[in-house]
Amino acid sequence: MTLAETQALFHAAVTRAEGDRTRELERCFAGTAGLQALDRVGIYADMYLWRLVDALREDYPKLAALLGDEGFYALTEVYVRAHPSEHHDLGQLGRRLPAYVRELPAARPDLADLAALEWARAEVFFEAEARAVGREALAVLSPERFLGARLRLAPALRLLVLEHGVVPLWRALEGGQPPPPPAPGTCAVAVWREGFEVFHASLDLDEALALEAAASGDPLPRVCAAFARRDDPAGAAFAALSGWLKAGWIAGVEAGGRGEDRP
Repeated sequence: MTLAETQALFHAAVTRAEGDRTRELERCFAGTAGLQALDRVGIYADMYLWRLVDALREDYPKLAALLGDEGFYALTEVYVRAHPSEHHDLGQLGRRLPAYVRELPAARPDLADLAALEWARAEVFFEAEARAVGREALAVLSPERFLGARLRLAPALRLLVLEHGVVPLWRALEGGQPPPPPAPGTCAVAVWREGFEVFHASLDLDEALALEAAASGDPLPRVCAAFARRDDPAGAAFAALSGWLKAGWIAGVEAGGRGEDRP
């Protein structure tokens, strides 16, 4: 057996790829009177799996707290077998976990939404820095230029639209409190970073639509139109834009003229 074949066999055994390689392993690797070859390789396989589980725990600490050690290990063990690491960055291992959890029968129907929130928090932590603009970036716009202006949002910002309200659940787990029961219903959450600290907050659905429009490159009038059903649409739009500016969500304003629009 060549070196490359030996390495491939060892990798398959450690990652527990499908297939019975018992005979090959016994021929290739030496055992001792106290520990057979399969058991010796199994030590490395266990260490590899535990390292992957530990990496996922770093990205999903609240999910791990909710499920407990045994429950989290059981979930992530089957997950890494279904979605083995394919990237040199181990931090990418958990990117498919929210979707994977959503397809599984679970004791709590909000587990996938909690996982989605945690993954968004992990993503924005490593996003690129961008200097936020101040109120003056909007204040200097003339009415004509306002009509074609578009917002450039900070890279370290995510908008989630979830099936359950998981912010109270996350807060309870953060404080070491008993988790509240699942809260079904559409919930919008913004996730962002300021410096080295990550935040998240619930949004009203119309504000989430406005933020989504801004992220899609819609001009400001269309962004503000998301608040059309409010008693005071203009006031609500102004309050939302002011809040986005204060939170550092807006990294730039691309001013346009009357009738200007993106194709």
